[in-house]
Amino acid sequence: MLSGKERTDLVNVARLYYEQGLTQDQVAKRIGVSRPLVSKMLTRAREAGIVHIEIRSSTEGDAALLEALQTRYALHGGMVLPVQDSIEENLKAAADYLSGELLYERNLGLGWGYLLGESISLLTQQCNRRQPGAVLPLIGKAHIPNKGYRVDELAETLASACGRHAYRLAVPAFPDSLEERQQFETTEAFLELDAMWQKLDAALVEIRDFPSVPDEATATRFGDSLKRQRAVGSFLSYYYNERGEFISGENDFAVRIPLGTLRHCPKIIGLALGAASNAITGALKTGLFTHLLVTESTARKILEK
Repeated sequence: MLSGKERTDLVNVARLYYEQGLTQDQVAKRIGVSRPLVSKMLTRAREAGIVHIEIRSSTEGDAALLEALQTRYALHGGMVLPVQDSIEENLKAAADYLSGELLYERNLGLGWGYLLGESISLLTQQCNRRQPGAVLPLIGKAHIPNKGYRVDELAETLASACGRHAYRLAVPAFPDSLEERQQFETTEAFLELDAMWQKLDAALVEIRDFPSVPDEATATRFGDSLKRQRAVGSFLSYYYNERGEFISGENDFAVRIPLGTLRHCPKIIGLALGAASNAITGALKTGLFTHLLVTESTARKILEK
C-alpha cells in the first residue's frame, strides 16, 4: 500500500506528464530526479490506479464541465469537484490538486479567506521536498480572528513547510487615509515585496460572495457604491459586478497587490468552493483567472447563465 507521501509524489508526477504535457526529461528537471525514476513513477501511478482516479475525472460529466468552463472563460486548467458529503472532503481534493499546481512554482502569492486558510493547512502536509523560491502575501492584515485572514502567517507556514523564504507585508489591509497608505508604501519592506510581486509565478486567491461574513470594512470604504453598482463578489478585497467590472470606493485605500501587477502573473488560481455562481461568473469575466476550483453543482449553474 502506498504511503501518503508516495501517493502525493505519484499524483504530482502524473499531473505534470499527463495534464501539463511535459516530457519525462522535463518532469525530471522540474522535480529534481532522474528521467528513469520518472518513468518508474508513471508506471507505478498507472498500476496504483492514480492516473485513472486523479488525472481523469471520476465522471465524464466533470471532465465535460471543466472543458466547457475552459472554453467559455479561456481558462488553462482547474478542477470541478464532484458533490461531496462535506466541505472537508472538497478541501482535501482541492489540496491534492493544488500540490501539483503550486508546489513546483518558484514564487507563490497568497490571498485570504476562510477556505484558503484551510487549504494552506492541508497543503503544508504535502510539502515533502525542499524547493527554492518565496511565498508572498498579496494583501495586508485584517482585524479578523480567523487564520485565513492572517496572510503573513499563512505565507510563513507554507514557506516553512516547503523550505522557502516568506515575505511579510506587516501593515493593515485597510488604512484610514490615502496619506497613511502612502506612508506604508514607502517603507523598505513594502518596496521589497512590491518588487517581488513583479516576479510572481503563481497566485492562489479565494473568490467570495458579496455580501458575506466577515465584512471587509465595505461601508467605510465604499459607502453605498457596492449596492448601487450591484456588486456580486470579491477577491483580495477587490469588488466587482457580474459583468466583471471592478467597483471603486471613494475611501478605499486598501494595501494589496495592484491589479495591473496581478495581471502579469502567469497562473492565478481561483478557489471558489464557497462562492455563489454569480460571484464566480463575475470573477471569471474580469479576465484575471487562469485556473478555477469549483464544485460540480456550481459549475453547472455558471454554464446555464
